[in-house]
Amino acid sequence: MEAYIAKYGYIGIFVGTFLEGETTVLLGGIFSRLGYMNILMVMFYAFAGTLAGDCTFFWIGRYFGKTIIERFEFVRNKVPLANKIINHYGNFIIFIIRFLVGIRAVVLILLGCTDMKVSRFIMFSILNSICWSIFVGMIGYLFGRVVFVFVDDIKKYETIIVPVVLGLVVLFIFVYRYIMSRKEKETYGD
Repeated sequence: MEAYIAKYGYIGIFVGTFLEGETTVLLGGIFSRLGYMNILMVMFYAFAGTLAGDCTFFWIGRYFGKTIIERFEFVRNKVPLANKIINHYGNFIIFIIRFLVGIRAVVLILLGCTDMKVSRFIMFSILNSICWSIFVGMIGYLFGRVVFVFVDDIKKYETIIVPVVLGLVVLFIFVYRYIMSRKEKETYGD
């Protein structure tokens, strides 16, 4: 199991943070504390995945979002207000978006639809990605110490603990997505 985590763990962190990522970075921090990964490499891959994901979703909004906006009049009418809000609060929105779970991609696509300067977006996205990667990675690393205290000889139990932790994370993600989809259906209908 240790070799598998060391070999594919960093790729998993990159892919996970590209899409959303809190859970993968937390697990990377825990595995770093347990000696399976290097915390600095976890933070680096989390930063790289986060930045790549942010830029990808922003460019999707930049190139495809405007055609979608033009199709729907109720959205098109809101664009001037959105641009005004982005011009006033854009730096804060870009910085805080990484810490908002579940809505990052949508907000980034919407930011791409506005007239925000690319250089401004990239600068704040880099700062955001660095802070987020360090913060979440360290939380996982510190939590790994708690796991280490409760389990004296982790090597003995790794074949049980790692799959259970991964299973609980997957279960949590599915339950969260299910709850969010139900809320969306209640709010917006089918």
